[in-house]
Amino acid sequence: MAFIPSLAGIGAPTWDSAARGAFTGLSLSTSKSHMVRAVGEGIAAQVALLVRSVESDLGRRLSTLRVDGGITRSALVMQRQADLLNIPIEVYPYACATALGVAAVALRGHFGPGAEDVIVNGWQATRMFEPAIDNDQALRQLEQWESTMRSTLAPRSPENQP
Repeated sequence: MAFIPSLAGIGAPTWDSAARGAFTGLSLSTSKSHMVRAVGEGIAAQVALLVRSVESDLGRRLSTLRVDGGITRSALVMQRQADLLNIPIEVYPYACATALGVAAVALRGHFGPGAEDVIVNGWQATRMFEPAIDNDQALRQLEQWESTMRSTLAPRSPENQP
């Protein structure tokens, strides 16, 4: 079973504002818990695609991913994230640290590389999630989810192809 979290279109790296969310693989034995798990796994898969896009832009793989936000309270999503990316996930001590990240980027932009150290030095993860599957499994599972996601997108006319 899979969930495609595109309830208001799908953003980077797919960029399709007409996309809609979908549950696939439902059966008579599907329970609420199956659906909740699929939602968490779908969120992790969407983030994994975005991270893969960032890695492509950087020209290298990330060695770890530091995360914050309310979703970090879900061990299921964080473990799935570690599995799909096949890298450790480090959870920030405070769920809402996005503003600190914005401030770090602003400092770096204004004063140059290293200026952000005043904000990010001393950072210690409160939880770590290590990958529990090998890289080949992770790639296959992410490719399967991406294929399912792409099958839910609206067909595009030839002139609207990216």
